[in-house]
Amino acid sequence: MRADSSVLGGWRHRERGFTLAVAAIFSLVVLRLFYLQVVQGARYRELSEGNRIRVEVLTAPRGEIRDRKGRLIADSVPSFTVTIDPFDKAYTRNPARLDSTLAMLGPILGVDVEFLSEKVGRERKQSFLPIRLMRNVAMKSVAFVSEHRDRLPGVEVESEPLRRYPWGPMASHLLGYVGEISEKELADPQYADYLTGDLIGRMGIERGQEGLLRGQDGKRFVEVNALGRKSELLGDKRPILPKRGVDLTLTIDLDVQRAAEEAFEPGARGAVVALDPTNGEVLALVSKPNYDPNEFSTGITRSRWDELSTGGNYPLFNRAIQAAYPAGSTLKPFTALAGLENGAVAPGTTFPQSCTGEFRFGSRLFGCWNKEGHGRLAMNDAIVRSCDVYFYQLGLRLGLGRLSAFMSRLRVSDRTGIDLPQERRGLFPDENWYDRHFGTGRWSRGVALNLAIGQGEVSLTPVKLAQLAAFVGNGGTLWTPHLIRDTPPRGLRAPEPPDSLRLGVPVGPRNLALVRDAMAAVVSDPTGTGGRARLDSIAVAGKTGTAQNPHGEDHALFICFAPVESPRIAVAVLVENAGHGSSAAAPIARKVLQAFFHPAPPESAGLTAVAVREP
Repeated sequence: MRADSSVLGGWRHRERGFTLAVAAIFSLVVLRLFYLQVVQGARYRELSEGNRIRVEVLTAPRGEIRDRKGRLIADSVPSFTVTIDPFDKAYTRNPARLDSTLAMLGPILGVDVEFLSEKVGRERKQSFLPIRLMRNVAMKSVAFVSEHRDRLPGVEVESEPLRRYPWGPMASHLLGYVGEISEKELADPQYADYLTGDLIGRMGIERGQEGLLRGQDGKRFVEVNALGRKSELLGDKRPILPKRGVDLTLTIDLDVQRAAEEAFEPGARGAVVALDPTNGEVLALVSKPNYDPNEFSTGITRSRWDELSTGGNYPLFNRAIQAAYPAGSTLKPFTALAGLENGAVAPGTTFPQSCTGEFRFGSRLFGCWNKEGHGRLAMNDAIVRSCDVYFYQLGLRLGLGRLSAFMSRLRVSDRTGIDLPQERRGLFPDENWYDRHFGTGRWSRGVALNLAIGQGEVSLTPVKLAQLAAFVGNGGTLWTPHLIRDTPPRGLRAPEPPDSLRLGVPVGPRNLALVRDAMAAVVSDPTGTGGRARLDSIAVAGKTGTAQNPHGEDHALFICFAPVESPRIAVAVLVENAGHGSSAAAPIARKVLQAFFHPAPPESAGLTAVAVREP
């Protein structure tokens, strides 16, 4: 009896313990549910929404760019982009499937599969957003992706604006291009609001005015199913619409720009810059050879990039602002001005040695371009005929100190300040420069001979030469060349450039007039070297130049302004390895002037239709 009671007590004790254990477990479950659903309910509800809702970026169209007459030279058009989400569940469960998807897409998109794999591998480390595989996709590819969505997990076709340049290569160095932001740039705090795959301005106006042109991206909220596929837009979350970038009106004239570009022979290398001498507005800026910026909008291949960025022609290199050349005889009017300002010569001054085709200094002979010589000349004729021997003697009389000091007043070695990135400064050396490079006093005063004719260590950019030509034409003002004329969204025409764009150089007006008259005779006088820039109805002032080039044939140069009495345009032309400025550069300037003063009707100029580039 006692044994039965003991057994029964044990069972009751175990039953009580089991009941308490079950109660405890149940209590823990209830507490856990309470914690998850009540205490942490809001957090997990937000996480759930995050899994159910996908945020898609709505790319803002970049602002339009137009010329001074309102003609379109850059805009954005709708296009299709194929994207892939490498974090799709199909790929997280089976990583090998991602490779098979890319292998399937490569032939359809016309892209090497290895390129796609490299792109996905690189960009998936930078963000969790879908990766743009290819922009501006043809309708054939769009149809294929749409028909095979079940076999292409995470692959979508998005609509986004494509940057377009209707005139192709025309004004490419002035405009620049857009390309995908790099990994290095994404790590830079100044690009904190950019995402992987975003386009950013490269070179030219696109880079210099990126902040205005880019616009502000929008967002939309899309509900996705358990497989990550978009099902519908969420009506309770209104999209944030993108804001288009600011539209810009430039100072350039497409008539002048086109004439300058077409004036070059096929395959030629060089540059043209045309300015308004009254305010510094850039009327044309050309660098040859050029390139088609449309190629970069859709993403350029490595092989094509190597082709553009290497080799002897370097089409991406902006020779108008990034290349500095010996100024040659185009510097002689300014050497003459230095002589007049310093009292070293007067208009009728002649030098003891007449030009016999050469000039002896010490043990060296310095030749004149005219081997037969020019005889004894005064300043005006020396400029008209471009006599080297006259300017050798003027350089010696001035000396390096006074010559370099005057060039410093003209800001010859400084950048012009044009509103384009990557402008290079020029060089007109002084005593300190020679002391640093050759040792104090270890250089001959004969360096002034070469500097006086724009040779030796002198190097100037074409845009600087255009600025100096405008300086003579407008009576002594150095305007900062600028390209931005108007921003239409504000509804106001850009005001006249502020004084910060204008630098008055204290030069005697009579001396400037003497140099201006001589430059006019360079073109109008039968003995002048610039006759091939002459216009029938407009008086042109100019100066030819032939710059010796240690790496090949001489460079041809020409600067000018017109009309002489009240200049409205100043032009600088540089043609690499083309020989004499009179025969190679002056005719190009003439075509530019002709287009400015006598523009062809729009129909014959070919500037009425916008060329649409097919994908």
